[in-house]
Amino acid sequence: MMGLSSCSSVYFLYQAGRGQLKLLNRGRPIEEVVNDPRMSPELRELLKTVPAIKAFGEASGLKPTRNYREYVDLGEDAVVYVVTVSDELALNPRIFRFPIVGSFNYLGWFSKEDALEFAESYEKKGFDIDVRGASAYSTLGWFPDPLLSSMIPRQGGGLSITAHPELVNVFLHESVHATIYINNQSYFNESLASFVADVLTERYFRNLGKAGEQAYTAYLGQRKRSEEVRKRMATAYADLKKIYDSGLDPSEKLKEKKAYLSRLETELGFRRRITNATLIQFRTYDPRDHGFGALFKKTNEDVLVFLGLLSKLTEKDFEHPQMEELRGVLGKL
Repeated sequence: MMGLSSCSSVYFLYQAGRGQLKLLNRGRPIEEVVNDPRMSPELRELLKTVPAIKAFGEASGLKPTRNYREYVDLGEDAVVYVVTVSDELALNPRIFRFPIVGSFNYLGWFSKEDALEFAESYEKKGFDIDVRGASAYSTLGWFPDPLLSSMIPRQGGGLSITAHPELVNVFLHESVHATIYINNQSYFNESLASFVADVLTERYFRNLGKAGEQAYTAYLGQRKRSEEVRKRMATAYADLKKIYDSGLDPSEKLKEKKAYLSRLETELGFRRRITNATLIQFRTYDPRDHGFGALFKKTNEDVLVFLGLLSKLTEKDFEHPQMEELRGVLGKL
């Protein structure tokens, strides 16, 4: 574990504040965009659903916020670029600490160039790195988060057929962060948000009577493929951990690691390089291994009760920062 140097920390906070301010200055009220004939009819129709998504989330137990009243057209697919750093022969993420907001096992940069420069500085020191674009993020109530164009998938010259369900999912995911967030626990925060968003997205379309429509069916097909990748990444995480924990010479561990990840990249057809840091990213957002499903069943799958139980957790309930195994914590509830 490590923190940022004082200079790096100051610059990171500066770029975060600058990036957030730029977004706020570019926002337009959603009602204005909906009534703007210059915007595409598909986008305008999609934005009309935002109040209903927000109302559904709040009725399900998500915290009412000032978020998603404005729309920002980014002109690109990512709003931030997430950097994860890991040891070369251990699934051990670098932990970055900040005053007030706590620590994270990743960092999000508004500039791709900044993200790559930061990641490469660690790679030169022998660490594994992973850099990926993210379509959304939450300020946890510090600022009113706008709805971003990156949250709406596009295909060709227009919106993707899955634009509505994917918007619902990412909208609810980020809304969970604004509802329950525990400092210094990235695995808990991200996997919880993924779990709840998946449950509520399905219920949202079922309640609308649109669970059988083409858009939602296509979305489920994408989710199925994503789940297969996530399961394979979880297996890879376990397989490599066995190699790293073994008594092999470091040079042999490195050789086996490279061969394994090379096969994995080919098998999954990944466009970006898979590293230890990539596997950590997948584990951070993976709700399957953490016990949320078991707790959810005990609440008779009542999201409101489920969130009520989880809201009782505080930092003191976790044995140490950035806990990966959450069954013990959730079992206390």
